[in-house]
Amino acid sequence: MRLGFIGFGEAASAIATGLAEEGLRDLYAYDVVSGPALTERAARCGVHLVTSLAEFAAQADLVLSLVTAGGALTVAREIAPHLRARTLYADLNSCAPQVKAEIGQVITQLAPNVSYASVAVMSAVPPLRHRVPLVADGPGARRLREALAPYGMNIEVLEGPLGAAATLKMCRSVVLKGMEALFLEALLAAEKAGLTEQVLASLNASFPDKPLGDLGAYLLERHRLHAQRRADEMQEAAATLASLAIEPLVSAGAAQRLRWSAERLTSTVEVSGSGPETEVGSKDLQAGGYRTLLRRLNDIQK
Repeated sequence: MRLGFIGFGEAASAIATGLAEEGLRDLYAYDVVSGPALTERAARCGVHLVTSLAEFAAQADLVLSLVTAGGALTVAREIAPHLRARTLYADLNSCAPQVKAEIGQVITQLAPNVSYASVAVMSAVPPLRHRVPLVADGPGARRLREALAPYGMNIEVLEGPLGAAATLKMCRSVVLKGMEALFLEALLAAEKAGLTEQVLASLNASFPDKPLGDLGAYLLERHRLHAQRRADEMQEAAATLASLAIEPLVSAGAAQRLRWSAERLTSTVEVSGSGPETEVGSKDLQAGGYRTLLRRLNDIQK
């Protein structure tokens, strides 16, 4: 089996590293971003970089798309005409179920002999790497599990309409990304008042068995590194609720707050990387903690 990654950012490289350690050797990647960082990342994982989608499609039997929610459909349209018969195309991007279904339609129309799996990534990838929990649906879901489970990948097949796994993921994101937006807004005010650590300590005291302040600090650490991607995912979650005739009153507000932060960070720092784990490239933001994030955002408002 020759496995290919479209988009080779943090998530893809983490999965590739784990699979390589499990003995999977034929690994390929294509990324629109090139440069020494990408080359070094691929070399560490034993991944062969290719320079075009056509070349990529000629190499890969199984394709994992790990780009961005906004780019997933476009990438599917661009690569579909190049995919060979019997290729398995799996989309792992954090898209709304409607987008997952549209990708399936693109594959069916432009590459009718290719199998498609719609996949939801259910946890942060780097700590778990290739063992991160995945939920898959679509005609290629069982084949995906059969191909990758022997290498330690944790794939649950979900019965239901195409995009069911994405619906599950988006409902989960309403809670997690919603809390992230809530913590961000509260701690922006606390930081400006010089009370951040006291607020977090008070939250921990309210939930001694499950420290809420620690959760808030963790969520803002994730936001600090991946603000744009997390804002995109919350927007997709709000769209998912709307498609189910649930007015996303809270989710839309959370998406707006995360977008507000992402726009201010990306307008003042260089953004590097690709895929769903796009990183904020400012060295002080990477080196600092969530307090650095809060100070930066408060400074931008002045």
